[in-house]
Amino acid sequence: MIYLTKAEIIEINHNQVSLFGGNFVPPNNFLHEDNLDYLLEAVETEMFGQPLYPEIYQKAGLYMFNIVCNHIFQDGNKRTGLQSALIFLLLNEYRFTDLVNDDLLTQFTLDVASGNHSLETVQAWFQANSQPLNA
Repeated sequence: MIYLTKAEIIEINHNQVSLFGGNFVPPNNFLHEDNLDYLLEAVETEMFGQPLYPEIYQKAGLYMFNIVCNHIFQDGNKRTGLQSALIFLLLNEYRFTDLVNDDLLTQFTLDVASGNHSLETVQAWFQANSQPLNA
């Protein structure tokens, strides 16, 4: 499985703020850097020799939920969380289903940021809305 690195997530945030506007505070736009370090550890964590989050959709949901809800960056958390999850899926040969459109993604992301979803419901959303590239 291919995981995102700290540098890649920082770059995703920088790109999202550059592309769509916002405030990027150099050098890395961090608000809570420790939360990013926690995420990078959690996504690969094992308990008793088994992955804590064994499924691709669980890991994608973890990326999105933690970036959006834990305010890792000064600005661009929602965009970065969604984009990080999408890139993670693509790196591991998954994608969103054809039913997912921009309006659905926008509303879902806003709902996550508003606290309307737990980590488990975000992960369930990714399970229902992602599939292997060749499917």
